[in-house]
Amino acid sequence: MKISDNIKSARIGKGLTIEKLSSLAGVSIDIIEKIENDEDFVLKDPYGRLYAKKLCQFLQLDCNLPSETVEVNLIKEKNHSFSQKVSKFLPHLFAGFILIVFIYANANLNKSTTFQVNPVQHKEETKQVTITSEDQDNKITYIVLKADDEVWITATIDGEKTIFNIKKDEEKTLYFENKIVFDTIGNADKLKIIFGDQEVKISDREIIHNVFVDSEGIFYNGYNVLRGAPKI
Repeated sequence: MKISDNIKSARIGKGLTIEKLSSLAGVSIDIIEKIENDEDFVLKDPYGRLYAKKLCQFLQLDCNLPSETVEVNLIKEKNHSFSQKVSKFLPHLFAGFILIVFIYANANLNKSTTFQVNPVQHKEETKQVTITSEDQDNKITYIVLKADDEVWITATIDGEKTIFNIKKDEEKTLYFENKIVFDTIGNADKLKIIFGDQEVKISDREIIHNVFVDSEGIFYNGYNVLRGAPKI
């Protein structure tokens, strides 16, 4: 049986309407309806997989969804044939992505965003690192992402697009020369960003857009949050 059918059957079997499941599981009605009626959304779309897992956990289902990290790097086309395939596929992907972002942006429109900045507590045992001239100039060239739950991210790192997941309790290091642009962060309130000796946690927003990182700090709505951005 399809995963979408399993979720629908389990919901009905527990006597839950879509509206009630939405309220209890914290997943919007639109997304539940799409999950129950579109298997491709569950299997192929990062958002679909993320929230299908959430519903499966709530309904106590073993959905056997793929757990591997999905990472897609958009690079220059190597030949004309590849270019044609990409040009046909991207409009559909972009349209679907815009639809999902619009739904969740509206759902979170009235919520405010705060950034909590705390010093990193260093352990006595530290990893050995290579000291470069950039390090000696105290120029930050990487950040570390820590996830308290599964987080989905689209980002542009020095001009190259990437999409990836970070699982619960995992860490991911991102290196950059110029800047990182986080176009979208899903489950943003479950993410911590380590910048140098400071830890930044995003609060009160499940979906957030347009967070910038460079060697000077982490920027949102034009403010460097490391210097004490006001509540947005």
